[in-house]
Amino acid sequence: MRRQPLPLLTLDRHRALPWWPLVVFSLACQPRAPARQPETVVLATDYAFQVPHEIPAGVVVFRFENQGKVPHEMALGQLRAGVTADSMLAYIAQGNDPGDLSDGVVGILIAAPGKSSLGTLSVRLLSGRTYMMICQFTDADSLPPHSAMGMQYSFVAQ
Repeated sequence: MRRQPLPLLTLDRHRALPWWPLVVFSLACQPRAPARQPETVVLATDYAFQVPHEIPAGVVVFRFENQGKVPHEMALGQLRAGVTADSMLAYIAQGNDPGDLSDGVVGILIAAPGKSSLGTLSVRLLSGRTYMMICQFTDADSLPPHSAMGMQYSFVAQ
């Protein structure tokens, strides 16, 4: 059986090109789907965070779920070099602003009781740096912030 040649794409009456290189080229130029980033689910209870024991350095997507009966926030900050979680907590307990001992707030997620936050937080965590999650919400003006009631968590990005 004789093999038929591939049909040609005619550009004009004097030149003809095979069509298949155009298909291969167009498929090679298609944008690729971005790689999925690791997702870390942070659970809030009354009054604690449940967080995986290891959080990798690099880009991480945080999802926040509130399993408590009151609203909570997950405020994530990067501590200044040399600042420990214990020194940060002592500083907060004295009524000071936690921002004084951090390089800044990385982001905040808020969730109503029994709900998840409306979005996620994508963060580039630096290897070896200490990060802290706190909830500064209060249930009443006369009560301490949730962080003073144990709703704080620190970790070193690996």
